Amino acid sequence: MRIGFYNIQGGTGKTTISGNIAYYLSSKAKTLYIDCDIYAGTSSLLFGFEDTPYTLNSYLSGNLDITDIIHNYDDLDVIISDTSPNSFNTDLNQRRMVDLIYELNNKYDIIIIDLPPNIVEGSLLFSSLNLDEKIVNKMIVIGEDSIPGVINTIKTKELLYAIDIDCIGVVLNKNRNIVEFEGILEDIIAVLPYEITVEDQWIKGEPIVLSRNKFSKELSNLAEDLAEIYIKKDLASTRALKVAKDLKDNKSNIKK
Repeated sequence: MRIGFYNIQGGTGKTTISGNIAYYLSSKAKTLYIDCDIYAGTSSLLFGFEDTPYTLNSYLSGNLDITDIIHNYDDLDVIISDTSPNSFNTDLNQRRMVDLIYELNNKYDIIIIDLPPNIVEGSLLFSSLNLDEKIVNKMIVIGEDSIPGVINTIKTKELLYAIDIDCIGVVLNKNRNIVEFEGILEDIIAVLPYEITVEDQWIKGEPIVLSRNKFSKELSNLAEDLAEIYIKKDLASTRALKVAKDLKDNKSNIKK
């Protein structure tokens, strides 16, 4: 199962939320987190890998193999992007990116895909639209409590609908009771409070769900809901199909 986190607007908290949810889910199923924002990604700071040269950028440029760029953080596997200015030298090979995700799909129960906030031609969001299977199975939109944030969240949902990507719902982040969003946004699955201590995760190099505050509690509740409502059902179906396929392949081999 591949879950994307997206908004056309930057700075809404996609990396904080997707990275922390991936960490939470890794205790329940084999999980991989991929930071696909190769020019402005910050996941290496979240997981404490900012000094490693083994990044998605290096892989896309053809310098490394897949196994070289997978890092371990407790039970979670992560692929991080380059936070240095060298990231601007990356050869953006979208075909190589798509192949990477499809190849890893068979090795993980859950892949969390942290998408960059853009809709330019060649964006990963559009790269698989003409393929039999899209890059993401489901999408979660991360919005923020501001007037521009709500407007861009609505636009993001309309974009996903237009390109036929299934949206689980909206997470409203940094809530400070600025916008009365209840009558404007539909499909809100969580409201996360603005919490200044969230910034500590970038300094400590550890997910905020390991801390004790209101934000981490609400984020953990969201991750648990996702596991119970969406992921378990899809994983059961996926595993059942895999077992059926393996049985079919075994029967074919026996006949030969």
